[in-house]
Amino acid sequence: MIGRDTIDRIRARINLLALASETVKLTRRGRSHIGICPFHQEKSPSFSVSENFFHCFGCKQSGDCFKWVELTEGLSFHEALKKLAERAGVPIEDERSDFDRAADQRARKAKDDLYAINAMAAGYFQRMLLEHPLASYATNELARRGLAHDGEAKAVLESFKVGYAPHGWEGLATFLRQNGVSPAHAETLGLLAPRANGSGYYDAFRHRLMVGIIDVQGRVVAFSGRVLDDPEPKREESSGKEGHGPPPKYVNSRESQIYSKGQTLFGLFQARNAVRSLGEAVIVEGNFDLIAMHARGIEHVVAPMGTAFTDDQARLVRRFAPSLVLLFDADSAGRKATWAARETCKKAELSVRVARMAEGKDPDEFLQARGAAAMKEVLKAARSLDEVLCDDLCDPVGEGANLAAKQAALAKIRPILEEQEVTLRDHLAKRVSVRLGLEPATLWRLIRGGQGDVDDDVGGGGGWARADSDGTPERVSRPRTPDTEQERFSQTLVEVLLVCPEIVEDPALDHWLGLVTGDWAFAVVELRREMRNSRLKNSDPDMAAVLAQLPQTIQEAAAAKLADPVLETTYTASEKGQDSKKLTALASSADGRPDPVIARRVIRETGVKLEKAVAVARYREIEREIDRAESSGDFDKAIALAVEKTRLATSLRKAGIEARSELPS
Repeated sequence: MIGRDTIDRIRARINLLALASETVKLTRRGRSHIGICPFHQEKSPSFSVSENFFHCFGCKQSGDCFKWVELTEGLSFHEALKKLAERAGVPIEDERSDFDRAADQRARKAKDDLYAINAMAAGYFQRMLLEHPLASYATNELARRGLAHDGEAKAVLESFKVGYAPHGWEGLATFLRQNGVSPAHAETLGLLAPRANGSGYYDAFRHRLMVGIIDVQGRVVAFSGRVLDDPEPKREESSGKEGHGPPPKYVNSRESQIYSKGQTLFGLFQARNAVRSLGEAVIVEGNFDLIAMHARGIEHVVAPMGTAFTDDQARLVRRFAPSLVLLFDADSAGRKATWAARETCKKAELSVRVARMAEGKDPDEFLQARGAAAMKEVLKAARSLDEVLCDDLCDPVGEGANLAAKQAALAKIRPILEEQEVTLRDHLAKRVSVRLGLEPATLWRLIRGGQGDVDDDVGGGGGWARADSDGTPERVSRPRTPDTEQERFSQTLVEVLLVCPEIVEDPALDHWLGLVTGDWAFAVVELRREMRNSRLKNSDPDMAAVLAQLPQTIQEAAAAKLADPVLETTYTASEKGQDSKKLTALASSADGRPDPVIARRVIRETGVKLEKAVAVARYREIEREIDRAESSGDFDKAIALAVEKTRLATSLRKAGIEARSELPS
């Protein structure tokens, strides 16, 4: 543990004004100096620095020299302290034993040696790009990408340590040996590999376009090499290593004491100032996608190291900015990576948007074809991650799909909607309803499911399929007995439509039919579609076809109602002019066909009951959501839900439902 006296000595020896002037252009004003804040975008300077303290009157960032290094270089306090101790010439004294300090010094020296070897190798590769006879293969590949080494991209290529690993087996090995580098140390970094016959080492990177992987402190920690065309008619000699075959397109350094691919973000060192200034990072999949962006002036771009975007990488981004734009390829792998990034970004508290390129190109190809201005428009048009995920789930299904496909999409969409604040939740639900051809009110009933307190059912009490381990709904073949009021009333409404389908398109009944929940809601959708089809064909609706399309959970009950198409309702004596108090009426006319007048009456009677049941269930659901929001510290969401709860309670009382008797207290 480092003592307070040591920290105070470092702080006293560091002139913050001189330190900040290396990054920000400052102008003297009174006792302080002012400039454009490096932590947010602004046109008029609101950033003030003295010898010991900085403060921005715009974004409110402030602190001492340690905080400055933490923010500008993305370091932890301990890392910033070590960096400033070296600058100030203050030896770091801690309270550990001599043995522990000596072990720490040895470990630090070993790492420093590895950093030095990588820096030496990077310089060698860069020199070979300029001097080697076969370097034209590398420079031609760069020129093909619009990154000519002798053009405007030169500075960017140098900042990424772009070079050439020579054709042959011992170019780098010889260079390192001549400079006193142990081949065993170079092997631990993945620069050299031992020959199978034990006669020495050979170069791990051969005839490749090389890129240096630099950590957030500016040190070369690894390399990535892209394969180049074989220089015909020359062929490489045997390395003494067994195994042949076409080389992989990209080869990356192995993990080592100084490099972990899951903890490293390619390009973050070069992008850090732009990311901090814009408050946003863009993440792409490939190294040369990133370099192409930087070379065209789009500098707030980073990339994972050939792996999924990890929790550690997300936390690295969060050190510099609160927002992230995913610019992945528009293929299936890119969509899968987009979905996988959701939970990662959520843990890091990153706000995420998604940008998609037209023509199915990757960023490098898009920039070559369309240019930087078009790419900036793509980034400007980025949409929220959850909106894109909902669209990706709905678009392959569409409104014309069968019920099973819609059910599968909704099973995956439901958890996304459940996590949203109220306004965004409503917006996303409307988008989903349009894409799946569902009425908005019906969609809400399907999402909420009317499940009461049952939380492990993907779609709630309407007989939804459960989801298996990969999120794909598993069809449930057995019929369910309705066990909630919402289900029972929903079944009654659909049974009315089955025996009198022509009323399904009656606008006066839309409100009630929009409340139908679970798989019964799919039946409403299917009936409407069949009525449209029959009208176009000028024929009677094919109820057998409707039945075949219904989820298996409700097919048996629907078939029973079609076999016995009788509906019942009640009238008061005064309504019918009878002496009895109530009279049961069959929903059929003289010719035996269902009576639409009675059918509409049953819809209205049952709809009123369903509306009350839905409201009570929603009231209870809101209370659970409030508890969860308060437990997680999301008080803004809790307040919004409390407002919705109060509004709902008022409407329930107007409908004759007293909170003290039918609602939780």
